[in-house]
Amino acid sequence: MQQGQWKDDNSKLKCEQIIDILYYWAKGDLAKDLGQECRIANVAVTDWRNFCRDVYAEYYVAQNIKLGGPNRIVEIDESAFVRRKYNVGHRVKTQWVFGALERDTRRCFLVAVEDRSADTLLGIIQDRILPGTTIISYLWRSYNTLNQLGYRHLTVNHSINFVDPATFATTNHIECLWKHVKNRNKRENGTARNLLQTHLIEFMWRYEFKDEIFQKLLEQIRHHAFETLQSISVYEA
Repeated sequence: MQQGQWKDDNSKLKCEQIIDILYYWAKGDLAKDLGQECRIANVAVTDWRNFCRDVYAEYYVAQNIKLGGPNRIVEIDESAFVRRKYNVGHRVKTQWVFGALERDTRRCFLVAVEDRSADTLLGIIQDRILPGTTIISYLWRSYNTLNQLGYRHLTVNHSINFVDPATFATTNHIECLWKHVKNRNKRENGTARNLLQTHLIEFMWRYEFKDEIFQKLLEQIRHHAFETLQSISVYEA
């Protein structure tokens, strides 16, 4: 930072412009509007959007957040984001996303997956959801062994009802989450497959921190800058 400007290899922006980008981005403005609001080139907006997503991703990697635990309820589900279709003469696979939402908190995770097999989904569950958790899902064969893996597994049969009459199990919360994710994806005019995971991470951040997105973003940028300076110091030493 020199003389009120941020310098990097690609741009030289005033601090006020950068704060404007971060603020409007945190507020949820679309990329196409940011350039006009901040009066900067679209390429600079794209650079800073990508930087923000890197910051979000760094946060979740560092935190290694795991959902659930004893007396906690986590709803799980999968949803198709890109349907199978024929595209320019070849078949395009359906792109599935696996999600989990912890009740009573705003913590969740969303992961783009190759398939919905037991090997794929159970591996993610064991890595990201703590033993002792009550897991609620709809009836899907890939989840059949969850009770044997240290979880209490409740199911709901969506072909009959949305709330199990015996256990009161429901996946309404994560169904609502999918609605929010897809609405945002629609506002962005869809997402390329290779960028889907970064958009999912951004949504996780926005959903978890909701009313303090801008503040948390600045805090994480400060942490990011500190870690970068430390690594440079170690390297130079």
